[in-house]
Amino acid sequence: MINFRFILTFLFLFIFSFSGLASAADEDDHPLLHKTVFGIFFHDRGPASDRHESGVDPNWEIQFNAPKWKLWPWIGSPYPMIGVTPNFKGATSVFYGGLNYEFSLSNKFTDRLTSNLTKNFFLAGGVSAALHNGPLHKNKAGCEENSDCGFGYRVLPRLAIELGTTSWKNYGVSLFYDHMSHKGILPGENEGIDHIGIRYHYTFNNPDRKVKNQVE
Repeated sequence: MINFRFILTFLFLFIFSFSGLASAADEDDHPLLHKTVFGIFFHDRGPASDRHESGVDPNWEIQFNAPKWKLWPWIGSPYPMIGVTPNFKGATSVFYGGLNYEFSLSNKFTDRLTSNLTKNFFLAGGVSAALHNGPLHKNKAGCEENSDCGFGYRVLPRLAIELGTTSWKNYGVSLFYDHMSHKGILPGENEGIDHIGIRYHYTFNNPDRKVKNQVE
């Protein structure tokens, strides 16, 4: 069984230690961190959920600035990320790592159409691999009759999407949804799991803020 208490403690300390370093190095031209994110989710609730598990899960995530590699823009310059969504009711906890794409919804057309409402809105999507501690296999009859299956594999694909808004340049809040499963990719049992909830964002070294400080 995966020691998720150790992983959770390590990642929690990792987030806050690096958050402190990022704040101290706020003027660095090539900072390590892009943002830190904290969320609260309904466990196994969402459009693809079969609701065999339950709970309210915290979520902690850190996103790194895009590498300066020449080929990185070819894949859209996503932000590398790691995060954890633990469940404290004995259900499935998740540790994940992957890439996050974030796009501003602000442009001349949408800003004019919404009277500048979209100026502070963003849309993000994540692609990652998720390590979990859920059961790999369950009773075959229960799986076939009630769709109460095991996850099949210890590491699964994970997709996420969120819509959010920013304020004061560095702060933001979003509506979030993710889904973890291997349907259509790998054979075997496929329980799958959803999380849906809200997240708070703090962005380090915001370019708009740095430009403003230079002007002042």
